Amino acid sequence: MSAGQSLRRGYAYGVSQAVHSGPALGRRSLSTDMVSLIVMGTLVFVIVAVASDPVLAASVGRMFGTAWSDAIAFFLQLVSR
Repeated sequence: MSAGQSLRRGYAYGVSQAVHSGPALGRRSLSTDMVSLIVMGTLVFVIVAVASDPVLAASVGRMFGTAWSDAIAFFLQLVSR
């Protein structure tokens, strides 16, 4: 047996499992990147759809205005106690 074969055999048996799990980690980050990309695309689509429709824009504006005023009223009620 030559020294080269011995080194190859030693490498094959001496590698820890952490080295073999490297590609699996790469696939996980790829799927996480894809999920992030899909979420960002959905957010952009919703924002553009709301901004392009005047009825939706008015409804969302009224909804956020009501939520904002309710939050301020709740905060003032907590502070006044």
